[in-house]
Amino acid sequence: MRACFAVASKFGFAAAASVILMPGHVAAQSSGNLLFDGLILDVCILTVTASGTLTPNATYTELSSSNGGGAPGGATAVTTSSNFNLVIDAPVGFSSMPSGGDTSVTYDSSVTASGVTILGGVGAGVLSGLGLGLTNLSIGASATKAAGVFPAGSYQLPVTVRCVSS
Repeated sequence: MRACFAVASKFGFAAAASVILMPGHVAAQSSGNLLFDGLILDVCILTVTASGTLTPNATYTELSSSNGGGAPGGATAVTTSSNFNLVIDAPVGFSSMPSGGDTSVTYDSSVTASGVTILGGVGAGVLSGLGLGLTNLSIGASATKAAGVFPAGSYQLPVTVRCVSS
């Protein structure tokens, strides 16, 4: 039995090979293992999904995301292991405000979570274990004036969200 093979190259040349197979002769067989390598890094990825909104209370002594018209900020945490904790830092102050807007002010923040991690109203500075996978975060913030009222103007209050190895 004879088999012929022809191969054309990109240069227009053709090569031909002829193989003669004799009945009763068996070709040698071989096998080998093909290895697949993989690596999963131990990571926690935080992504901000929405900025929050602070609104004043009726007496203008508090700016909060939980007042009427306010809104919490949003973020997600994606982990590849359960070796991480989530912590929300208490704000240290406004990054922008009108003159006098930061006098006699205390700040606070909290987080609720859904998804692979369930948290309800955890305060600033508290370490909370994160599950493996996607966690949706809702972050609230407030600023309270001990004396006087918040003056009219624009305010920005940064809140730091962190993943910490456990």
